Amino acid sequence: MLTEEQLTVTRHLRGHARVTAVAGAGKTTTMVRYVLERVKSGMDPRLVRVVMFNKAAQEDFSRQLRQAAGTSQNLPPVRTFHAMGRNLAIALVKEGYLPQFDPNPLGDAQAGIEMLKALQASAGTSAQRSAIRDEQQQWLDAFAGFVDLAKSTLKSPESSFLTAGYPEQYHLFIEAFERFEQWRKSAAKVTFSDFLYDPCKAIAANPKLAQFLANRVELFVVDEFQDINDIQFFLLKTLAGERARLQVVGDADQCIYEFRGARPEYMLTHFGDSYPHSSYKMSRTFRYGHSLALAAAQLISQNQRRDPVLCISGENAPKTRLELKEQTADGYSLAEVCLAEYKQGRAYSDMVFLCRTWAQAAPVELVLLQRGIPNRIAGGSRVLERHEIRVLLVLLKLMAGQFYQQTRQDCEQQVFELLRFCELKIKHEVLRRYATRVMAEERGFTALGLSDDSLSIYQEQRLQRVASALTKMLASPSAGEGITLFLQDLDLLQAIRDNALSSEEGENRAATIVAFVGFVAMQTEQSPAAILAMIEGLRIADGDRIYGASLPDAVTITTMHRSKGLEWPVVIIPGLSAHYMPYQAGKRRRANEEQQESERRLMYVAMTRAINVLYLFAPGINCRNGWDGGLRPELNLLPSPFVTEMNVPLSSELGALLDQGLEYVKDTPLVLSQTAARYLDVLDVECMGNVVEVNSFVFAALVEHSVHGRGRIITVDDHGLEVQFSAKRVYFSSLLVCEVLTLVDEVDETSSRNELSGVAASEMTQGAFALGETLAHSKYGRGIVVDVDSRFIHLRFRDGVKTFRKDLFRATRVG
Repeated sequence: MLTEEQLTVTRHLRGHARVTAVAGAGKTTTMVRYVLERVKSGMDPRLVRVVMFNKAAQEDFSRQLRQAAGTSQNLPPVRTFHAMGRNLAIALVKEGYLPQFDPNPLGDAQAGIEMLKALQASAGTSAQRSAIRDEQQQWLDAFAGFVDLAKSTLKSPESSFLTAGYPEQYHLFIEAFERFEQWRKSAAKVTFSDFLYDPCKAIAANPKLAQFLANRVELFVVDEFQDINDIQFFLLKTLAGERARLQVVGDADQCIYEFRGARPEYMLTHFGDSYPHSSYKMSRTFRYGHSLALAAAQLISQNQRRDPVLCISGENAPKTRLELKEQTADGYSLAEVCLAEYKQGRAYSDMVFLCRTWAQAAPVELVLLQRGIPNRIAGGSRVLERHEIRVLLVLLKLMAGQFYQQTRQDCEQQVFELLRFCELKIKHEVLRRYATRVMAEERGFTALGLSDDSLSIYQEQRLQRVASALTKMLASPSAGEGITLFLQDLDLLQAIRDNALSSEEGENRAATIVAFVGFVAMQTEQSPAAILAMIEGLRIADGDRIYGASLPDAVTITTMHRSKGLEWPVVIIPGLSAHYMPYQAGKRRRANEEQQESERRLMYVAMTRAINVLYLFAPGINCRNGWDGGLRPELNLLPSPFVTEMNVPLSSELGALLDQGLEYVKDTPLVLSQTAARYLDVLDVECMGNVVEVNSFVFAALVEHSVHGRGRIITVDDHGLEVQFSAKRVYFSSLLVCEVLTLVDEVDETSSRNELSGVAASEMTQGAFALGETLAHSKYGRGIVVDVDSRFIHLRFRDGVKTFRKDLFRATRVG
């Protein structure tokens, strides 16, 4: 039985249509019904095209379409964009518009070889060529991503490069792209992206071809329209011509593939600019309950680039539990929720960890392995198989005295990998020579002190530092301490971040190392041999699970981006710190507005994958007394501002009441957000609660804390605020402000700059200023005294600290 909103969509008959469907709105069922209604009404199914975004969605839609139609009815084709482009490219070859090509796309190995050749030929210096040769996989991954991005549009590769904000070291990608394209065309080969790129380039170059291809279809039905990119939209418009009607379905709030060229504007404005249309919405979700719907709505309503559609939990939707938990340093709290759910009868396969980056997956996987919880990695590599972890295991073997028990060939290769790991900026062939010396001259790692004609003094000194760091490490009886000393002596974490091809790659590698070292350090038995034995046990158990006959019941670990289109009964989102959500890659410490909205959409997609339970793990949520010193702590210690925006306490409480029945809300006093009030309005539910529209915890407001007493707010930022108490300054996370601080004196921001009006001169202050005192200045408004010396007074205003000569300063005392 379809809802009224869904039925309205299926009854659309004339003109173009744009349907905004929230997560879990049943859009596949609705689209199937819409297509069948058009066919039943007499539309020739051969003149209908249903376009999906990936093979899995195409197969699922085709299956549901056949089931709903029965076996006797002719049905329209269901294609992905790339399959449609492939068919078109083959047809254009037959018509002579494209040259002959091998329709089987290039394999990864062959494409990689030719891309590396193009990179080497485009490198401007021998140092750059050496870097590409030494770090082939990193360069290849980055360049392959650029090629796909450049082929998502008809604009020039230069335009794609500049728009995406690639660092200058990647500028050779532009020339390498052209070289790779020259080879590809001469070899008559295509990549997956070329199924769309080549036909669209031919069409753009030949207006008559566009006219020839247009107007052959009466109806296009396009799913996941928010993920469309420039070249897909160009092809769609070309084939539609003036004849076809377009029915596009999507949700700008779920646009998370910007790295592939997707933009929410295609759904929000570009479609409307090209096609006058009717707009519909499917605002009821049948995947999750009121608590999650409220939290998701309050989060995504902070975005400006969106449709004002409010996601409402529909009738008969599951009741979803929403829990915000402290993420402990040892990570055991992550494993505990899995074990608790399992004891209650939940299968491990019903659970998923959704991580913002693969770096966050490392500590999750390690703690699950240690607790014996079966798990699988979807789309990434196992933590114990990652290159940086294999090198750390070499260090453990050295400390345990087990290194030389291996074959000489293995030892030599591992020494080379260790030296390569140390970011020495030395050619690989030279590092291999040193690895051979270490094993051949019975001098061990003191051989790193030998000179080599190809090395600079600096490089030789770096090698000697490695030898010294290894000596120091081997003297340590503790595995965790030994590895930590080695990393610190060479400043390796920072070197890895600085020398990575991208800031995100550097962050991922460094964070993976930190997670592993932290895991080692938390073990009770710290002898290197014991740590190795424990890890080997984990590896064997993990291998048995991976390669055994079957492992149907395992917790999934994957990334937020890979969760799109999927759902699980239990979703666990770890590491919701202000560093990782929104993600602060590299040296960027504050996301711009566009990037902030993009990260918020990603969080929205991740949390709406849950059916029965959503666990949100964040640091710092129990720090009720704040951080002493007044300085904001590192972002990885603060909860994500998105957690504050979700308003979990209100979402959980109001959602639980709605789950009991709409009548339970009416007489319950609640402090509502504007979004929560809208939610109740849509449900036609009255509530005696008050709507809070403005945050009263603003600059210069007087507040009280149960432990610290009264104080004045002297700084407000995106993550919290700083309060000056009589004895100390304390920083509070915005997540806890309403719980731990009581407002004593609310500041009227609109009138704070006018407080001198009508004040006599005798009331003006002239000296005897006290730290923390609030003063009103005729130009800058309210300020707090932060420092006083013999000549000057320093006040912190909303816009920063100002300094005044005491003998000339005039202001009014407030309060």
